[in-house]
Amino acid sequence: MNLTVSMLAMAFGLILADLDLVDAVAPRPGGIDLQLFTQMTPPPGSQGGLLNAIMGSFLMTSVATLIGTPIGILAGVYMAEFGQKSWLASATRFINDILLSAPSIVIGLFIYEMYVARVHHFSGWAGSFALALIVIPVVVRNHGKQC
Repeated sequence: MNLTVSMLAMAFGLILADLDLVDAVAPRPGGIDLQLFTQMTPPPGSQGGLLNAIMGSFLMTSVATLIGTPIGILAGVYMAEFGQKSWLASATRFINDILLSAPSIVIGLFIYEMYVARVHHFSGWAGSFALALIVIPVVVRNHGKQC
């Protein structure tokens, strides 16, 4: 009985998701087309695309990965090699656990205070730094377990 209800619920959800996808890509004015992915965002009231948002997300993710991954790997290796005897490894593990449990809004406020308030403007760099702070503890936790 429960398996049948679960299968019906799954089928219903898949049908709704398919209908939503068909509605999104249906050829009509204002639907998804090539210009959405190849043109910059225009002023309000005119046609255009999302290229700057797509490229901005790609660049921010790339910069955050390039910043956060090496730091996380180095900290993970250090904790795996010297984690039982060193006070620094214990402190690193403690800070890593705090960063893992910190909500992203708290990390964003921290970057706002440390970077945005000092340079007096918002930028993609601030987003990259915040994302790097989110990446570091995940890499430390996963790499520390593998070493």
